[in-house]
Amino acid sequence: MDGKQPEASGGYAGLLRNRRFVLAIVSSALGDGGYSLYAIAVLWLSFQLTGSLAVSGLVLLVEFGMYSITFIAGPTVDRARNLRSVLAAGYGLQALLACTIGLAVDLGQLTVPVLLVLVGAISLVWDFTWTANNALVPRIVARDDLFRANGLMGAVGGGNTIAGYAVGAALLLVVGAGDAMFLYAALQAAALLVVLPLSVPAQRTAETQMLADFWEGWRELGRGTGRPLLQLAAFIAFQGFFVQAPVLLVTLLAGLRFADPSLAYGILFASYAVGRVLGELLLGHWNPRRRLTSLMSGGMVGTGLLLVAAVDAAPLLVASAALWFLVGLVGVAFYSAFLVYLQAHVPADRFGRVLTDLYVFRGIPTAVGAAAISLLATLWGPEPLAIFIALAWTAIAVTGPTLLPALRHLEF
Repeated sequence: MDGKQPEASGGYAGLLRNRRFVLAIVSSALGDGGYSLYAIAVLWLSFQLTGSLAVSGLVLLVEFGMYSITFIAGPTVDRARNLRSVLAAGYGLQALLACTIGLAVDLGQLTVPVLLVLVGAISLVWDFTWTANNALVPRIVARDDLFRANGLMGAVGGGNTIAGYAVGAALLLVVGAGDAMFLYAALQAAALLVVLPLSVPAQRTAETQMLADFWEGWRELGRGTGRPLLQLAAFIAFQGFFVQAPVLLVTLLAGLRFADPSLAYGILFASYAVGRVLGELLLGHWNPRRRLTSLMSGGMVGTGLLLVAAVDAAPLLVASAALWFLVGLVGVAFYSAFLVYLQAHVPADRFGRVLTDLYVFRGIPTAVGAAAISLLATLWGPEPLAIFIALAWTAIAVTGPTLLPALRHLEF
């Protein structure tokens, strides 16, 4: 890489003429498609092991607990001589771990403790892959193209996610979760092969010690007038506590309200994913660079209200699928705005560390929230829980920008 800032593409077609961006999209899409198979299979598998949503909540607690220590990946990604090496290692290790789960299922040796250990291992490896994929975007596209680039990557990856959910649902119905894990492994292996020609060399010119890199990332959060990144950290922490509510409610509703739980689970998950894909594309086309605060707050309020409607629609499958589509459509707004703000404002050579350090503030509440929501779902049932989440997100959307002045005019 010659160090020059990439030129703006002027649209989606221009981005697709960028060879490195295309390789990044394809590898990310294959990885995300495989991960979607894993996501749909592991939650249903955990639910089937004991028949308790609490175990599914525990799986999410482990998963997002590991995501909350993503900060250990940041220095590695920023120091990597080429991001390709991080991505290739991540895809390869996920393939091996997925095969281990599949074999344990087929041999009848999968227990809750074994599942939790393997889920934790996959999540830890995914920390590095996820960080590298996010860090490469601002290195290979222009600043003005960040919404478009993330929209395309999210949409293409989301298309594979939809296919993954559909295939995963079919596998759950026909042959069980073990084969879904093997297909997850195959897609990760394919992502590894695609990423091999993708070269994203480091932009750093000076070498420092790993510990110095680590602390530099944390110091970045305190820079700037009003420390906007720390205020943003508080905002994403409160929002993140409830972020796993949709997938937990889908799991609970499928098991309690529909005559064919496995079929309903697959259809509702797929509808939710389709909504997210379209939402990413619409945001990329709209490119709302000056409206990030409104996008984040409005996304929370809208998602909460639609969540209530989606819960009330069960067991009407068509109506439920339509509403879960809308939950996905609106639900992408918050995180998309957060991510592009960081990509636009954080220097590329520190982006991996800042992103992963900020994720501590999101990951820990998300992990604890997943366990708390699963417990509340058991105690209250889906309707009161959905209303509670809608009220909580509305309160956060209103009070966040009111109490944290740096959030009032997020833009780039």
